[in-house]
Amino acid sequence: MKKFLTTFLLIAMFAITTTARAAEFEMVEYSAQVKLQWLASAGIPEAKKFLKLIDRPVFFSADNLNDFERIRLANSLYQELNFAAAMQYVREKNYSNVFDLACSLSPRAMILGDEGRKVVVGELQTVCLLGDWCVDEFGKKAKKNVAYDAFWLQDRQGMMKSADKFKGEVCIIEQGVIIYLTDEVRAQMFDNIRDVLKSHGGCLITSDFTQKKYFTDAAAALFGESEAPTIYNETKAMYENVFGDKISDESLQDEQEAMDFLKAHGLTAQKVPLFTSAPQLYITKQLTPAQIQKVNELAAKNYLWVITAL
Repeated sequence: MKKFLTTFLLIAMFAITTTARAAEFEMVEYSAQVKLQWLASAGIPEAKKFLKLIDRPVFFSADNLNDFERIRLANSLYQELNFAAAMQYVREKNYSNVFDLACSLSPRAMILGDEGRKVVVGELQTVCLLGDWCVDEFGKKAKKNVAYDAFWLQDRQGMMKSADKFKGEVCIIEQGVIIYLTDEVRAQMFDNIRDVLKSHGGCLITSDFTQKKYFTDAAAALFGESEAPTIYNETKAMYENVFGDKISDESLQDEQEAMDFLKAHGLTAQKVPLFTSAPQLYITKQLTPAQIQKVNELAAKNYLWVITAL
């Protein structure tokens, strides 16, 4: 398996230009490894399986990251909350079509695909090549229902072509990407999302417009309000080391600013609770009863944005 995957990746790497290859491989390293590391650390079986399949060392550990255990637990909780909240929303609204954007290898896609839902994962090409290979290792329904499509978020033609594979309304899921985008790319991405929703109906769900406060609240649920800002700043520094660039974590974090931005792009939003009932999370096996209570309180807050076309 290792030999095959190595050969497969070498062929894929020669298929793209040097500049694009560097950018896309960096995204694989970030999305497919760091995010998978946190989801696997939370205890999600599908994430563990993906991490084993790509067979690469994890980025961070207690050996190379100060305060690793708190960072690990806070990030694992935050990622599983996003992971599970999106799936609950899809199930409660009974969406049969899911468009998962910039989500790395998306263990969520495997779960929803095995439920019989059609899922298209929109990602960069290197991620898609890995995903196409890995999906064969999951359930038969996932193999049939999940597809990886390569396009940039600002690529209207690519996004629309993927969206047009769906029949009926679509639930677009996007979590954790807009703080990495330039203003121009972010604006084009939301124009493209508006066009998809106008054409197909449905919604976009995200927590990106409250990402900073939401993550800080997740850290506070585990380690208290006084420690949460430190954990947030440590996490930010960790990700900036991966990217070698600054994270824009102030843009659109004000609710009114975010609402105005969406309206300017032909969209409107409603804030809803992350969960409609106390979530069943894998990570709770690692938490104290007091931490679980705080997490359940956090889960009831309006951190999920449901965005539709005007």
